[in-house]
Amino acid sequence: MKQQTSATTETHLKGRTITDFSGKTIYVGIDIHKKDWQVALYFEGIVLGNYRITGTSKNVIELLTKRYPGATFMCVYESCAWGFNLQRQLTAAGISCIVVHAGDVPGSNKEKVNKTDKVDALKLARHYAGGLLKGIHVPGEELQKDRNLMRFKKKLTGDLNRSKNRLKSLLKYQGIDIPEKLDTPNWSKNFMNWVEEQAQKDELLKDVLLLMLEEVKLLRQLLLKTEKKLRELSSSAKYDDEAKLLISTPGVGRTTAMLFLLEIGDIERFKTFDQLNNFVGFYPGSKSSGEKQQDTGISNRKHKQLRTALVEAAWLAIRKDPALLEAYQQLVKRMKGNEAITRIARKLLRRMRTVLVSKVKYEIGVVA
Repeated sequence: MKQQTSATTETHLKGRTITDFSGKTIYVGIDIHKKDWQVALYFEGIVLGNYRITGTSKNVIELLTKRYPGATFMCVYESCAWGFNLQRQLTAAGISCIVVHAGDVPGSNKEKVNKTDKVDALKLARHYAGGLLKGIHVPGEELQKDRNLMRFKKKLTGDLNRSKNRLKSLLKYQGIDIPEKLDTPNWSKNFMNWVEEQAQKDELLKDVLLLMLEEVKLLRQLLLKTEKKLRELSSSAKYDDEAKLLISTPGVGRTTAMLFLLEIGDIERFKTFDQLNNFVGFYPGSKSSGEKQQDTGISNRKHKQLRTALVEAAWLAIRKDPALLEAYQQLVKRMKGNEAITRIARKLLRRMRTVLVSKVKYEIGVVA
């Protein structure tokens, strides 16, 4: 494997001498991990260095400013579990930094086979210098913190569903049949009382059934508290006006409205509807090679939670809005119902954008 040369040696080989970085632009790729970060510096085809440092923004800033004083730095790293803190701290220090989607970083087979932190960091720097990388949107710190409440609700809902399924699976495994009138997705008080009765009938199963039931009850209580906090947040001065505009749209409730506001942020950052549509994921996908072209249906690249919520809202919308119902009825004449409702969800997304941009509530029955 070729040894990496230092900046001084490589500069000498090319017959150039770099002594002053004032006015020079250095591209910096950062590969982030829990404890240590790999920082690669790239300038006009020269690898100035590829350093392993303790993972703090302070160390990155010191490395760049002390070793290369006067230079302009263009930093990049992939979005990861450590969020946008590094981007904000570098920006506050006057250093440009973008965060990129990992799936948008091109790479060769050689880079995949010889994957190391050094290779990954240098790849980011080189691609950024070549104009091949585009940063994703970095939300404001306040918005990001508010968004955590909605995402916590989603995780709680998943935990609750898994807890319910575990308890039902245990009953099935032990040969305990659930009465048909009680076997529904929404657990009633009668059903939980019935589970307690089954637990009292068998001393060997009693403890585990009661503990699993207690877990379900605790998660339900925690979910209710979280939903209450979300309602309070939606009624706050920050979100109340926009939430009411979105709720005026048929099929959109307070939860969907808050999900939209917290995940989208400032609607004005999407200059056109197509940009917003691409973010949510209601655009068609396709593959082509030579004369062959294949329609792959709706894109796999999406904001999963938001797109799912809008499809669910679309089913409610066609019951409330005659214009959307008529559009749906025309669509199902030439396609399946689930494909048609996806197109209705896209229309609903357009209406939601319109009410936020125009600051005018939605009017039922008006064709956009």
